Amino acid sequence: AGSEPTTVNGLELLLGEGAAQPQPVTAVAAPATQPLDDAAIQPILDRMPDLQAEAGDVEEFKLPPQSLPPPTANTVVTQSFPPPDSGATAPEVVAGPLEVLRYAPEGEIPVAPFINVTFNQPMVPLNTLDALAAEDVPVKATPDLPGVWKWLGTQTLSFEYHTDDLNRFPMATEYTVEVPAGTTSATGGVLAETVTWQFRTPAPTVTRTYPAVSPQPRDPLLYVAFDQRIDPAAVLATITASASGRQYPLRLATAEEVAANKDVSYYAAQAQEERWLAFRSDELFPPDTTVTINIGPGTPSAEGPLVTSDVQSFGFRTYAPLKVVDQNCRTQRDSCPPGAGFYIRFNNPIDVTKITNDLVTVEPEIPGMVVSGRYDSISINGLTAGRTTYNVTLSPEIADIFGQTLGEPVSLTFYTGSMRAYLTGPSETLTTLDPTASVPAFTVYSVNMPKLRVRAYSVTPDDWPAYLTYLREYFRDTDRRPPGDEVLNTTVSVDGEKDTLTETNIDLTAALGGRYGHAIVIVDTPPSLLELIFPNSYEPVIQSWVQATNIGLDAITDQRDMVAWATALDTGAPLPGVELALQPSGAQATTDADGMARIALAGTPDNQLVARLGDDVAFLPQSTYYWNDYGWQKSERGDEARWFVFDDRQMYRPGEEVHIKGWVRTIGAGPTGDVTLDRMAGAAVDYTVMDPQGDQIASGSADMSELGGFDVAFTLPENSNLGYASVQFSTRNTATYGSYYHGFQIQEFRRPEFEVTARNETTGPYYLG
Repeated sequence: AGSEPTTVNGLELLLGEGAAQPQPVTAVAAPATQPLDDAAIQPILDRMPDLQAEAGDVEEFKLPPQSLPPPTANTVVTQSFPPPDSGATAPEVVAGPLEVLRYAPEGEIPVAPFINVTFNQPMVPLNTLDALAAEDVPVKATPDLPGVWKWLGTQTLSFEYHTDDLNRFPMATEYTVEVPAGTTSATGGVLAETVTWQFRTPAPTVTRTYPAVSPQPRDPLLYVAFDQRIDPAAVLATITASASGRQYPLRLATAEEVAANKDVSYYAAQAQEERWLAFRSDELFPPDTTVTINIGPGTPSAEGPLVTSDVQSFGFRTYAPLKVVDQNCRTQRDSCPPGAGFYIRFNNPIDVTKITNDLVTVEPEIPGMVVSGRYDSISINGLTAGRTTYNVTLSPEIADIFGQTLGEPVSLTFYTGSMRAYLTGPSETLTTLDPTASVPAFTVYSVNMPKLRVRAYSVTPDDWPAYLTYLREYFRDTDRRPPGDEVLNTTVSVDGEKDTLTETNIDLTAALGGRYGHAIVIVDTPPSLLELIFPNSYEPVIQSWVQATNIGLDAITDQRDMVAWATALDTGAPLPGVELALQPSGAQATTDADGMARIALAGTPDNQLVARLGDDVAFLPQSTYYWNDYGWQKSERGDEARWFVFDDRQMYRPGEEVHIKGWVRTIGAGPTGDVTLDRMAGAAVDYTVMDPQGDQIASGSADMSELGGFDVAFTLPENSNLGYASVQFSTRNTATYGSYYHGFQIQEFRRPEFEVTARNETTGPYYLG
């Protein structure tokens, strides 16, 4: 008999988790305040004791300690200087007249950074810089130049030009260098005749001009840059602008005009100072006309007296009335391929911000039509059909960037031809057919291909390795035959409209020999149609291993076992009694009522899991990639150390102490593995601390507690480098070795004060002997 429900009479108490109830908070109004003036504040400050100064309170400039240098990978070899006397005798110097062996530079040169003169005899003794500075320089350069003469050895004298704003000789200048007769060498040789030569740096050369493209507005801002400093007003006097046989007056542009032009302002910012000028004409250039800008001859430089002897020119064209100048589909064909865009180009850049679908009319209509503009072109994209004439009408409201419009409608015609022949289908190496289909069919898609050649080769899972080898070699030898027996070689007609993607289902019943089976299927173009359909392009070929089965296979592995699951593809239900085998090792198992089975992995690679249920055979490869040589294989499992490490702050300043704690546990491998405390007598943790530059700044060890814990503390050096530092931990005297990396930051929040020491190395003259 069933039990009667219990009836409770009286008071019932329901217990639940308590929670604090929020109390309403009344905001306290801030009292009215009034700032004290200086007269009220001063008596208060006078009552306070004087601030006692202490030594070191104020420093004019406090530098941080020099940071640790990064570690070096080389070995420092200490040697004495000057080296000890080796006893070697000085080489004999052949006596004779002094000669100038060579000199540079000479003639026309683009840039002159130095002057070099080499003699055939020593000119100065080996000595200190101070001693050599007292020696006379036997070379004179005209005009006089600021810089330093230096001896490079005892026979070569070099002059380095240097000023605050130039590290080369001034341009547009002719220089004369002279070594006077009577110059005497350190060995007594005398120069019989004066040696003189000249070199010349070029007059101003144009390096950039603007504008560089056409068309341009009638009042453009003009820009010219040079390879040297110039006086803009003096250069402008040598520039002329002409159009239609007439010259137009020019003036320098204002700073506001330069800033308002994004191109000229960009070029000016990139150019070196005093090397460019911007100018314009206050008169409008005529429309649709070529404007020529001539610079020179006679263009002066701000660096030297030479002027240009030739004209340097550039030009551009002003805008013309807006019109269409080209139409195309961006193909090499006379007609447009179906689906390709229509492109219309104008003679002027158009206002792309105002281009919309409403400005273009197309008959017949294009499904999904989108009109867009870019620079000087309009593109019309959509699902255009093949073999169709499209009439395009452009609105007279289409405008260019100069404010002009077409003014009247423009009609254009585009013709679409046939689509290129096309074939596609399953691209996978292994394809499983739909088990619920009425017939086992292999589906491909084609365009403008009236017939398809279909070949099929009967195979079994044992042929899979040979199939992968065939795929590897196929692109080297397209005549190579796949494994298996040819069971189908036929031509299939494609029932589809021209220029339309057509689906073709190829019945493989004859090739499979029943409802289930395996075949390698190859679909391509019949040889009789190959030259007609693909005369100048690569022939598409669809090929795949096809399996017709109702067994769905899934597998997952660890280091020792594979767990496989077999289900029915048509219903998704588990399949019991499926015989499973790993190939080539032959390890076997049978699925249980849940479709599950466990198979022990072999010590050698297996690349296939084969399933059998009656006459239905399916397989799952370890990989379908034909260059893959791996497989499922047993591997060793080992215990590993796991770490939990933390520090107290994560960020520290130089000189502070870092505290790090942690615990180490062992994770056992295998089904019975667990988290254990693997501690032996004398167990410890060793650590090494590296700063951001790779310098070792601390090291040590810490004993592990009975619970596998450790506690580490170290002090950062005052001169530590700033950034991300690291600590490398490793275990010692533990059954399972482990290592761990822990990171923290070293930062110092202070003003970036630093000291720079500079010295003048160009005063002198100095001579190196």
